[in-house]
Amino acid sequence: MKNAVLRLLCLVLLLLGGCASIGPGSVTRDRFDYNVALTDSWKRQVLLNVVKLRYVEPISFVDVGQIVSAYTMESGASLSGTRTGYDKPTTLDNYSVNAQLSGKYTDRPTITYTPLTGKTFLKSVMQPIPVQNIMQNIQSGVSADILLTTSASTINGLRNEGVTTAGFRPADGRFLRVVGLLRSLQLAGMLRINMHGKNSAEGSVTLGFPKGELPQEVRAQIDEFKALLGLDPTKNSFRVVGGHGSDDPGEIAINCYAIMQILASLSIRVDVPEADMKAGRATPGLPTESGRLNPLGAHIRSGDGEPQKPFTSVRFREHWFWVDDSDMATKRLFSFILMAFTLTDDSKHDSQVQLTVPTQ
Repeated sequence: MKNAVLRLLCLVLLLLGGCASIGPGSVTRDRFDYNVALTDSWKRQVLLNVVKLRYVEPISFVDVGQIVSAYTMESGASLSGTRTGYDKPTTLDNYSVNAQLSGKYTDRPTITYTPLTGKTFLKSVMQPIPVQNIMQNIQSGVSADILLTTSASTINGLRNEGVTTAGFRPADGRFLRVVGLLRSLQLAGMLRINMHGKNSAEGSVTLGFPKGELPQEVRAQIDEFKALLGLDPTKNSFRVVGGHGSDDPGEIAINCYAIMQILASLSIRVDVPEADMKAGRATPGLPTESGRLNPLGAHIRSGDGEPQKPFTSVRFREHWFWVDDSDMATKRLFSFILMAFTLTDDSKHDSQVQLTVPTQ
């Protein structure tokens, strides 16, 4: 009997020791789970706003300001025993052992949501993406053609596609050729992008090419690039400025879209249900020759049933809209839109999103 009591006592101590700390274990779990949850919610929010634009509904963005995930673990144990018998131990003696274990686990996350309104909404959604930030990303290795085809409306007057209240305007073939040449030169290691100044928001940017002997193919691409943009053929370095076309042969003027315009361009690639189109509930979509007018190949699907394992999906007006997980072009575009919110932030402050996990 004594051995049984000792084994029970050891079990109680082991249980209490195992629950002594839940803090370290929560780091791995919470860091991963909240990362996935925040990313998924952003993808769904972007998709919802894209679909709403097609239905001419106002859009809104809600940011996550702070997460406080509070855990509480309470445990208790008690052990008691009694013996009744004779003065001298005999087999007739009676023993009784009482043991109690109690535990309580509580998870109370507190999440603060911040709607984008006023100046924050204007800067994040309505104002053009700073060209310095675009060039800095090209400098770091992000594909020049994807960045510029998505974010630039004009380069030295050559126009990208446009979506306006009057309809859809296809991209100038010369614009697409310019961004294609930049990507080719980027892959060949022939772009020289330099940021001048303490930070990209206040400094200037130059784009240039190596001096000296170059392979004939590379030299031909550089010459074609300069000719398309009306640049000085004798120069190898050019200032990059924001705005529309420049008459200065030493400047490359890039006018960037706002995030609102990028979302509008994506919205015309939504497969709106035929019934909604016939009823006039949504605006017209991409013209028939979409293969030529849609260099990024973006496509948002729709249907009555919930999709299985999509990249992201949302239910709106009794229909499901989603991006297929195998649609790499649209997935890249969504990733760019998420990054664009960072590109529009020219403040000197770090991210204010905080995850606090107090554990008891």
